Formats: sequence, structure tokens, C-alpha cells
Amino acid sequence: MDFRRIEMIFIAIFIALDIYLFASLKGSQTITSTAITSGSQTSQIMKDLKDDQISVKKLSKRRMDGYYLASRQKDQTLLETASAKLTGQTVSFDKARMTLTSELDKPLTYKKGNQRLAVAAFMKEPDNVIQAEDYRYSHALSSDQQVVYVQKVPGGQIMDEHGQLIFTLEDGQISHYTQTYTNKIQVLREKESTKVTAQDAVIDLYTDNEIPNNSRIMWVKLGYSALLDANSSTVYVPAWQVAIENKNSKSVVVKRINAFTGALMKNRSEI
Repeated sequence: MDFRRIEMIFIAIFIALDIYLFASLKGSQTITSTAITSGSQTSQIMKDLKDDQISVKKLSKRRMDGYYLASRQKDQTLLETASAKLTGQTVSFDKARMTLTSELDKPLTYKKGNQRLAVAAFMKEPDNVIQAEDYRYSHALSSDQQVVYVQKVPGGQIMDEHGQLIFTLEDGQISHYTQTYTNKIQVLREKESTKVTAQDAVIDLYTDNEIPNNSRIMWVKLGYSALLDANSSTVYVPAWQVAIENKNSKSVVVKRINAFTGALMKNRSEI
């Protein structure tokens, strides 16, 4: 594809993004009031959280930096084409979800507490994982049931289903993993400051009734999430990922807040 064609595609993405942001403003989805609340209002909301039995540790009030990123959907064939080079495993590829699934011929074994080391050693071997060097371990997303790696991108990492490597743990063995990967990511705009802090994100969720009573904020992390599809491309923005645990059931959900605008972002399964 010639340069002129690529240039026209990204101009179209810029236009679509501007239209989306304008529509968000018109729909009152821009920076929420909590981002500009006074210190006394914030203190009162934090007290309300406590009164509702919502446990939360001290949250950062610092604004971060981030980009608008984009990837073309037609470029997302790497996992499918490169899977033929993988060895010692049987793989399949779900085109609808753009997800590679692997069953290892010989399961990995590990001692309790050493599952991350077993996975790291597996990833270092050639022809075991596609683009293994493009992922980093995520302590926040990992658990007793899985080891999770997230894809590195300019300015951070993807923390939604578009760039994850997930190894399933079962009785001291790892025989299965799934992988998603976003190829050829481009920076759409120069780096800019986020308008929403980690504290703002939690307050936004609380005031929008997205945090139930008797719950716990486990962690708040900044990572990229898909914002919209435009002109056969996907746009990504930095988003605050907020993990919320129900104190009774111990179930955990992750909510996402657009760090540029304060709008709640939906997961793929919710769209």
C-alpha cells in the first residue's frame, strides 16, 4: 500500500475520532464533575464510600500522560499466520474474537508459588509463543487460576482483551493458554495529559452507582483499552482499570474509565 493511501486512512480515523469526541461532549460524557470537584466535596465522597462499606486504599491524585493509538483491522492476521510455526502444541484460531487457543502436547509443571517462573521459561524458548517479547507480566490481572501477560504498546500496555496472554493453572500443571495481539499499532496524536486521576476514576464509578455497597477496591491501574472502531481501524485510549471485589462472594469485576474524558468504557462482552 502506498504512503498516500495510508495517509488517507489515518485522516479518516482522525475525523471519526473528532466526531466521536464531539458526540461525547454533546452527550455529557466528557470529563465528569468529580474531576473538578473541590477538596471538601472529594473528602465527603470518600467518607460516603466508607459509610457504604466500600474499602479503598489511598488513591493517586496525579495526572498521567498517554496517546490516542490506532490499529487497522486488516493487519490483525499475525496470530493466525504465525501459528503454523509453533511447536509442541495444538492451536486453533477464532477469527470472530481474534483469539489463538493452544493446548500443549506436554503440560508444564510447577511447584506452588513458582508458576510465573515456569511460564517465563516457556516463553523464552523459540517457537513457543508468538511475539513473546512484546508482553510483560501483570501481577494485577494474575491470580491463583491464571498467569496473565499484557501487550506492551507506546506509553504503556493494553489491559483489555485486545492484547493478553493467559496461561490457565490447574493442579500444578499448565496445559492451555489463550492469546490476543494487536499488530502494527500507530500513534495518532502527540502525548497529552490525562484529565482524570486514579482517585477521580473511583469517584466517578461510585457516583454513577457502578460500585456496590460492601465491596473492596483491589487495585487501580492505567492501561490502554479500545475506544471505538472507525474506517476499519480500532482506536485505543488510556483508561483507568478498577478491580472491584464483592466482600461476600469474593467475585471480582474490572470497570474501565476513559482517562481522557471520564466516561465509562464497556468490555467487549457488553457491546
